[in-house]
Amino acid sequence: MKKFFSVLVLVAMMVIPSFAVSVPKNHVVSAAWLSKNAKHVVIVDVSSPKEYKMGHIPGAVNIPKEKFFLGRAGNIKALLDTPTQVSQLFSNAGISNNSTVVFVSHVKASKKYSDMTRGFWTAWVYGMRKVAILDGGIEAWVAHGQKLTTTPTMAKKGNFKVKKFYSSNVKSLVDIKSALVNKNAQLVDAREEAHYVGKDTDKRLVRHGHIEGAKKVSAYYFTKKDGKLFKMVSPAEAKAIFKKAGVALNKPIITYCNTGHLATGTWFAAKFLAGVKNVGDFDGSMYEYSRTSLPVAN
Repeated sequence: MKKFFSVLVLVAMMVIPSFAVSVPKNHVVSAAWLSKNAKHVVIVDVSSPKEYKMGHIPGAVNIPKEKFFLGRAGNIKALLDTPTQVSQLFSNAGISNNSTVVFVSHVKASKKYSDMTRGFWTAWVYGMRKVAILDGGIEAWVAHGQKLTTTPTMAKKGNFKVKKFYSSNVKSLVDIKSALVNKNAQLVDAREEAHYVGKDTDKRLVRHGHIEGAKKVSAYYFTKKDGKLFKMVSPAEAKAIFKKAGVALNKPIITYCNTGHLATGTWFAAKFLAGVKNVGDFDGSMYEYSRTSLPVAN
């Protein structure tokens, strides 16, 4: 009889559905994947509150991208959120430490996918590993035949608490100085041409141009048009983009932009598409660097 009940328990365990969700190795999910797993993941829409109200994926919670720039250091703004800020932000969005999270946004231009990677980068730095971004953004969700809603999601509070900090993904001005002098890392500028050559009019910067010796690999390069959608490039294409710019994939990379936001797009492509093992984002980026006396080229 005891053996009989043991068999029944074993059978019951086999038929109980498992809702553990694994994200792809490259941390990019398709609209089809998300529609299948939507009930078992936390969908974080990083669009502006106005965009979110106009229409979002059912069940998605809204964390506007600006919420990932809450860190401050003296007069340097738009830095990575502190552990306390992240713990509160994610918990209020219904995220716990064991949650699977997919960051989504509207991707109506090639640069917009960096809105998703900024949220992803923040989560990754603070220890989350079951995280992904939506290939093609919300537009891909609609193209897959899924509907949007204007009803806001009232998230049940989660219990996320920062337990780890992966510092290798966050670079500081000290790391930049080391790269300039010791040549122990490749500097990669994730901005568009005008900023790289110093012909922009960005008032946040004290000096314009790029960090001396930096290669230009814009975050814009890592999406391509697929009909009306902007989809991520393949791993082979990502590797080719870096190699064409003269960036070695077997050596450390530090990405940067103006505030560290756009640079998360190039960071993501390097780490998860091109397979670069040692890559970090310069948090202060040109906002901080332009206020130093370190060399600027254009």
